[in-house]
Amino acid sequence: MKSFKDWKIRTKLISFTLLLALVPLGVAATLSLEKFTENLKQAYESDLEHIVANIQAMCKAQQELLQNKLTSDLKIAKHVFFQHGRYVSIRSDRFAEFMAQDQLTNEVTRVRVPFWFIGGKPITRDYTIVDKVQQLVGGTCTIFQRVAGDRLLRISTNVLRADGTRAVGTYLPPSSEVTKTILRGEAYRGRAFVVNAWYITAYEPILNERREVIGALYVGFPEQSALSLGEAIRSIKIGKTGYAYIMDSSGNLVVHPAKEGENILGAKDSTGFEYIREIAKKAPLLKENELGTIRYPWANVELGETTPRMKVNKYQYFRDWDWIIVAGSYEEEIFEGVARTKFFITLVALGSVALAILLTVVLSRVLTRPVMELTEVTTRMAGGDLTQKVRITTSDEIGTLARSFNQMADQVLSYTRNLEEIVQARTREIEEKEERYRKLSNLLNSVLESSTEYSIIATDTNGVILEYNSGSANLFGWTKEEVLGKMRIAQTFRKDDRSRGIIQEISRKVEAEGMTEYELPRVRQDSTLFQAHSIVTTLKDASGKILGFLEIARDITEKLSLEKELRETKDYLENIVQSSADAIVTTDPKGRITFVNRAMEEMVGVSREEIINLPISQFYSNGLAEARKIMSGLREKGSLKNYETGLMRSGKIVPILTSASLLRDETGKIIGTLGVFKDLTEKKKLEEELKNTQAHLIQAGKMRALGELVAGVAHELNNPLMAADTFLHVIGENLKEGDENRRRVELIQKCNERIAKIINHLRDFSRQSKFEFRHIEISELIENALLITGQQLLSHNIRISKNFQPDLPKIWGDANQLEQVFLNLISNAKDAMERVSRRGELTISTALIHHDGWEDVEVSVKDTGIGIPEENVEKIFEPFFSTKEVGKGIGLGLSICYGIIEAHGGRIEVESKVGEGTTFRVILPVLSTSLRTALEWMEV
Repeated sequence: MKSFKDWKIRTKLISFTLLLALVPLGVAATLSLEKFTENLKQAYESDLEHIVANIQAMCKAQQELLQNKLTSDLKIAKHVFFQHGRYVSIRSDRFAEFMAQDQLTNEVTRVRVPFWFIGGKPITRDYTIVDKVQQLVGGTCTIFQRVAGDRLLRISTNVLRADGTRAVGTYLPPSSEVTKTILRGEAYRGRAFVVNAWYITAYEPILNERREVIGALYVGFPEQSALSLGEAIRSIKIGKTGYAYIMDSSGNLVVHPAKEGENILGAKDSTGFEYIREIAKKAPLLKENELGTIRYPWANVELGETTPRMKVNKYQYFRDWDWIIVAGSYEEEIFEGVARTKFFITLVALGSVALAILLTVVLSRVLTRPVMELTEVTTRMAGGDLTQKVRITTSDEIGTLARSFNQMADQVLSYTRNLEEIVQARTREIEEKEERYRKLSNLLNSVLESSTEYSIIATDTNGVILEYNSGSANLFGWTKEEVLGKMRIAQTFRKDDRSRGIIQEISRKVEAEGMTEYELPRVRQDSTLFQAHSIVTTLKDASGKILGFLEIARDITEKLSLEKELRETKDYLENIVQSSADAIVTTDPKGRITFVNRAMEEMVGVSREEIINLPISQFYSNGLAEARKIMSGLREKGSLKNYETGLMRSGKIVPILTSASLLRDETGKIIGTLGVFKDLTEKKKLEEELKNTQAHLIQAGKMRALGELVAGVAHELNNPLMAADTFLHVIGENLKEGDENRRRVELIQKCNERIAKIINHLRDFSRQSKFEFRHIEISELIENALLITGQQLLSHNIRISKNFQPDLPKIWGDANQLEQVFLNLISNAKDAMERVSRRGELTISTALIHHDGWEDVEVSVKDTGIGIPEENVEKIFEPFFSTKEVGKGIGLGLSICYGIIEAHGGRIEVESKVGEGTTFRVILPVLSTSLRTALEWMEV
């Protein structure tokens, strides 16, 4: 019985010993498998990185080949272009019109440009040169002309639109990087958008004799046709389903196994995350040769997948062509081999255990002593001595088992030693990391404590302060000892803010978004308030669990005060600028408007929103030439004062006086111009009125001198005339009745009487200076006027017709002033009839017009002259308005007439028809009978 028990004990010991021997083997196998898995994962990601890097190298090689070819093509294009002449000839007498289309926005505007020639050979809308270049190099060629607005217009090209027609008339906008480079006088090389597709291109500016950019010459290839490496990239397979592809930063697939040409920027993974947009956002930020990594869950619905699997992508940015090179696959495809290895090892381990148990049972029945020895050795190994060996004395099964055990022990020893080395290496690594952490911690503490202007506070999730730097003590007033672990950050907020849940709101926002930024009043230890700007972020552990919050805050009270002061100053200055009666405008160095005030808007009749970004040259009356002249003066002298020019408003020129200066930044670099425009319209009008007034005063002076001359002449003529009249009377008395000489003397006497009457009338007319109202016969005034002008009318072959109504009542007025009115109307009628070929006729009529309660006398002066145009009828009574030739009038006659008639309480009307004649009607009031009687009595 005892032997049986010993046997059972020994059997159990043997089984336990074998199991103990298998445990280290299992541990070692597990460690090796984990390390193998990690190495495999790193190797796989390294392979992805090599694939991306190799594709980038292929792209660089392809780019270099293409650029070399384009450089050669551009040389050929320049040779073909300039073989006809050194410079382009621009014909100002011949123009071409284009419905110019922006190749980016498709906006269409009408453009009129002068024709281009080179060596007498036409360029505009002629395709000889560009087609010859295409024939020689195989790529596309374009000739651009610089047009208004700094646009580059295609005037000759073999680049095609989508409909297959030549893209003549399309243009590069000024915002294009190509346009900016060309207008700087520099060549452009690289990827560019051409009409409707991406091309690999080369552009070079075309210059005139003054070395100014007037256009550009282009050669290029469509991007897709230039990509000989596309097929090689599409053929790359990564694992079972992985592949490589290329897209640009806008999400357009340049090279792809299945979706080439599509835009996938909005593609989302199984969680709704836009992973392509994330790649497009981060890729341009990568440094040269730096790679990015992104992981995301993905289920390919197109292949019928419903369960998402984790996918890993490596990407790199090829800056020259704006390409993002991507390679990736599912992670589970990496670990399929690992899973199979795990499964195999598990099966082997289970088999080994089963075999060990079977051997234990069998051997325990046959063997005792060798097994006991094996047990002892196993016990010593379990005690830590892994160098123990079982002595092999037989060649039977026990010997085989002993050898197997010794081999197993060697393996366990080897695994144990490897494990020890791994543990030691890991220990060293941890110690090194701890040392780095201590150094980093010390550095961070130094940074925290040196940040005296910024408060940096770390709290747990309940708001208890765990970290508090010297900047916090300066800002809030509490010491570090007073707050750490004892005080909540809520104490630094106002009570009102705490009660309305502001702290909870900040916490929710930080937990949701990872960060938040806010400005709030905060409380110091002494209860005073200050305005603070704060940034709050979360503190997380390695698993992503939120451990607390970190706040960085600073006092912005002074900043806000300065901002307010600056804002008030800005508003004050802007109010001054906007209130200025003069127009104020600023431009950038290229002459594009950046600011205008209200006066500028009113001056050009365009709103601020429409003016901003327009070239200032668009508003000058002389256009670009005027803008260049002003800019040249500014560059030469730095400022411009009292320069007179003109602005366009609704097709009309507004005269202005401008003062301008250059705007510079703190380094002295020119950043734009400032111009102040003074509207000279009123000044010009006043100057014109002053000139006319001066002319009127001169004329008035002449008239006064003429009046004095007439008075003197009349006096001087009267004396000899009286003597002649006396002699004629004596001679007449001495001649007999019926004598022919007597009749002749009487005729001479009548002529002398007419001369005397005219002289007396001129003398009376010349000495009148102010209104002297009295009763007058209107017909008498007309006769006096005809007395002076009648002979002139007859001399000009003008017939006079008089139609006076008899017994007209007298009117109350100034005879000389009214006579001046009729003289002026008769003189104007004479001038009008002189300008027609037919014989003129002047008809003067008088009439009495009856009204309900009063009467008017109407004098009508009608001529058969050229007439007055309808648009001028309303202007003829304006001072200085005249349609006569220079020297024949200053435009004051009818204005004076209007004033005289108005002073008499009457009115003057006009009717006219061009080619038929004009009628002026002077209407004067007749005094009532009682008033007329009273005035007659006063005269008596």
